[in-house]
Amino acid sequence: MKYIIICSVMLFFLGSCSFLEEYSQDTIQVRGYEDLEELLIGEGYMNVNASYSLENGASYYPYIHYMSDETEECEKSDFGSSAFNRRDAIFGYYTWQDRCGVDESGSSYADESKDWTKLYYHINVVNNVIDLIDEYTRGSENDIREAMRVKGEAYFLRGAYYFTLVNLYGKPYEASTADADLGVPLKLTGEIQDVIFQRESVAQVYKQIEADLKIAEECLGKANLPGTIYQADSTAVHLLMSRFYLYKQDWEQALKYAQKVVSVRSDLLDLNGFSGGFLSKNSVETIFSMGGHAITHNTVNQYKSFQVSREQYNIYAEDDLRKSVFFWTYNDFVGYAKIAESSSFANNDPAAVYYYNYALAYEGRKVEVSDNFLFRNAEAFLNGAEAAIYLGDETTALELLEQLRVKRFERENYIPLQKTGEELVNEIREERRRELCLEGHRWFDLRRYMVCEKYPYSKEIEKVYYVYKDYSSGEKIEKRIYKLEKNDPAYVLPIPHEVLEYHTGMPNNIHPVRSYKIEPLN
Repeated sequence: MKYIIICSVMLFFLGSCSFLEEYSQDTIQVRGYEDLEELLIGEGYMNVNASYSLENGASYYPYIHYMSDETEECEKSDFGSSAFNRRDAIFGYYTWQDRCGVDESGSSYADESKDWTKLYYHINVVNNVIDLIDEYTRGSENDIREAMRVKGEAYFLRGAYYFTLVNLYGKPYEASTADADLGVPLKLTGEIQDVIFQRESVAQVYKQIEADLKIAEECLGKANLPGTIYQADSTAVHLLMSRFYLYKQDWEQALKYAQKVVSVRSDLLDLNGFSGGFLSKNSVETIFSMGGHAITHNTVNQYKSFQVSREQYNIYAEDDLRKSVFFWTYNDFVGYAKIAESSSFANNDPAAVYYYNYALAYEGRKVEVSDNFLFRNAEAFLNGAEAAIYLGDETTALELLEQLRVKRFERENYIPLQKTGEELVNEIREERRRELCLEGHRWFDLRRYMVCEKYPYSKEIEKVYYVYKDYSSGEKIEKRIYKLEKNDPAYVLPIPHEVLEYHTGMPNNIHPVRSYKIEPLN
């Protein structure tokens, strides 16, 4: 299709040398903003397929769920079949290795650049739309508004992708060092450039993200057209801006944009009497989603390699309804997505009726919502509460927090929070950990807490990793303990090896070789 021709003409893969190949541009045909919109929807937004695999296929950067303290290895897994064992695909990330693609033996390496390549591919598609859209912002009033909407979506997506990249591969934003800290390369045009790209500073990348999001806000505001959860609208932009400013430690702006979201999307699900899948496209809390997911299929039963960590499960009080809505347990296993009623696991408990927290999707099919790019209005309450407490406005912080908590705890005998000062700061952070569990926030939150001007915090994380004689027998031969230290350099991912090989001279992030200690098998 001619809409895809634009992509093939101007492909830009930073993880590959193929983006320099020459193509004829004579076949490019754009008849109007509709063509650019179709290109944007088809290739600019993240793909939305489900995946059983933890390899970087349909899902995007799935490893962020496994680098943090939200998951752990399923110690008693019998795997069921080799298809259930994805430890090989995630080992280097799970144990914070200096080469993320390495296997447990250190003898082979998987491609580390797939997410880098996919995100820059989407950026280049978006760049093409941005380059061309002003030529087609004309005609009737409705045509102009529609074109403005396309332009706003394109700038939103570019800002969102660079925000993701810089928080994967750059240091967390710290005003005193951001000008010197290395971020990621910036490419702002669809034109093929015969250059070796280098990394811009974190400050420069954040400056570009802010500029893009402000243009998106202006364009989508002028368009004033209703969106869908799969096409960004003004509310989605405002939620991302509240998150952006929270990471940037601009508390006033973070609170301002959080309140913009809350003012138009204040309804929250009441978990009292709730049953069913919590996360779905039809939820009153869902604002926007793109991208696939793999977490549902990889923490769903005890045949899998990973499970929800006991530490994560235990942070919920017994009267916190999320403990039963988000999770299910089977002996020592904690699953995130509840199992369907027809599952054999439900037969172990005749009274059990299990649901999927995420709307269930099968391999290769489109998903309702992503496991790491889902915008819910609950985040706005938490962003606003955190920004407010840093500003010293405890009243606003408590008001926003309580609006969320009252819908999450058993209503009978509920007691509002009475905390202040640092205790309230810690409660807001823990509430964020409880509410946004396995939605792609925790790793990024742990990073930014390290450099937070108000109440800095860093966490040591330990991971258990078993070495097996063979998976068919399930016989363990070694128990390894890997540790991520407080303020560890590995809180920043290394630049993919394949990118460094092509972009000569691009500096890598400091990422020491990760060793382990051996403990006796139980």
